[in-house]
Amino acid sequence: MIVHRGATASPGFASGTAARYEQPDLQFTPTEAVTVETEVQRLKNAASSAVNELTALQESVRGRLGDDFAHIFRSQQTIAEDDAILAEVVEVITETVVSAETALTRVFDAYTSMFNDLADDDYNKSRGADIHDVYRRILRCLLGVPEISLSSMEPGSIVIAEDLLPSDTATLDTEHVMALVTERGGPTSHVAILSRNLGIPAAVAVQGVLDGIQNGDAVVLDATDPGHAFLVVNPDVAKRSELLQRAETYRLRQERSAAYIGRQPVTSDGHAIEFSVNIGSTAELGPAREAGARSVGLYRSEFLFLNSSRLPDEQEQFEAYRAAVERFSDGYVVVRTLDIGGDKQVAGLPLPAEDNPFLGNRGLRLCLSLPELFRTQVRAVLRASAFGDLRLMFPMVAGLNELEEAMQIIAEERKGLDALGTVYNPTMQVGVMIEVPSAVLLADELAKRVDFFSIGTNDLTQYLLAADRLNERVARYYRKFDPAIFRAVLQVVQAAHRHECWVGICGELGGDPRAVPALMGLGVDELSMSKGALAEATYAICTSDYGAVLRLADRVIRAETDAEIEGFLTDYYQGKE
Repeated sequence: MIVHRGATASPGFASGTAARYEQPDLQFTPTEAVTVETEVQRLKNAASSAVNELTALQESVRGRLGDDFAHIFRSQQTIAEDDAILAEVVEVITETVVSAETALTRVFDAYTSMFNDLADDDYNKSRGADIHDVYRRILRCLLGVPEISLSSMEPGSIVIAEDLLPSDTATLDTEHVMALVTERGGPTSHVAILSRNLGIPAAVAVQGVLDGIQNGDAVVLDATDPGHAFLVVNPDVAKRSELLQRAETYRLRQERSAAYIGRQPVTSDGHAIEFSVNIGSTAELGPAREAGARSVGLYRSEFLFLNSSRLPDEQEQFEAYRAAVERFSDGYVVVRTLDIGGDKQVAGLPLPAEDNPFLGNRGLRLCLSLPELFRTQVRAVLRASAFGDLRLMFPMVAGLNELEEAMQIIAEERKGLDALGTVYNPTMQVGVMIEVPSAVLLADELAKRVDFFSIGTNDLTQYLLAADRLNERVARYYRKFDPAIFRAVLQVVQAAHRHECWVGICGELGGDPRAVPALMGLGVDELSMSKGALAEATYAICTSDYGAVLRLADRVIRAETDAEIEGFLTDYYQGKE
């Protein structure tokens, strides 16, 4: 018996047989071009074939999964048809006289690397999978290699792979595939997104899982924990009995939570907290509404920039923000201004590489260094605010200097719109993300100048604990439940409330059902999370009384270690089962 550990990408439990999945071998020997004209024509023919395949795939996915997921392949088709990208490949062929395969690889490697450097919890990181998927599709067409599909798996299969591309997961037969397990990937990958919406359990970042596992091995995937997943290979009788008990507990928990979809999170004695969702693209708006969301606590505007080979203009941004706020007309939408920097590159905006991008020119800092880009986004948001409760939020605020500079730009753009007679909401709320330790210490001063705070616990944790969340060598120092995090949250809440400023949380901690009651007890006003976390988080609040969450919060604040806190939170939550 072997137990592999990874991250839960799509919650659930599955028992079946291992089915190793390996993508077709697309190795080739770099060569010089026979003639430039021949290689350019080969490239164009392969790109045309890839576009035709993607068109057919869109129709297939639309029929099975709906328009939201067909959009993934429409996005890929846009990449395959992008004249600017293909022109880059043609330029490499022409200038270096190499084969179409070699030129294609050079250009797409650069784009793939750009997206792969994003943080694992960044929704836009999944665009790297799209780029790589399009690259492999065109390359396969160039090499004349037939496509391999997940549609022909045997019943009861648990697919084990190094990684899965969007086109892989879109073609799988959900009646035969019980679960997905990959060595690579993160919680925002297409594997995670598609598997969650298909209702298939999935685990990612299960390192070394392919070593020694054979087709037909008995495997059990336990992805019932929100943080960790376990793949057990050839479990013995005792282990299988233990796993079956966990599966039954999870089934009852899901059945219980489903009854709370769409309900307001209010304690049994009448105390309420606001729940909202994190959104990373226009395609996510509909599914979020269906999951019961009434508001968007974090609208990541980066997708408008990362999904295009050029910078989006004001009208494009305005239409996207308007679509969001109109879809959530009974709530609000918080737009985070462009959050990119040395670790997030966008086409059309070349930025120098930085040795330490998380301490570099990113977030609001970068926007202030590119005032025209920033002003364009501010104008688009202001214009869209006329169509609903749209709010603006600045990331990576470390002090008053950059906040006051940004507020001055908002004031100037309002005057500009006034001069044009353009309608906007003059009382639109403006807030800042609290993700830098200095912002925690300056919370009183910041709260005097804004309407709300949103605590980004992912970045705040890595900055407070000096533990890069992308560095596996210091992973054990990145402690999600560290006492410093909860004490920082309390300090921010107290400062904000002194100045009638509301406080939300939009990091991973805010969607963990174990932490939700304690965060409410600390005085947090709003929690923004993935749509899949809403039902269980609502259950956690509705089945608590306010006195209990206050006592839990007090125990958490007095705790000395992350293990103590995780124990308190887990015991409280499991006490409901």
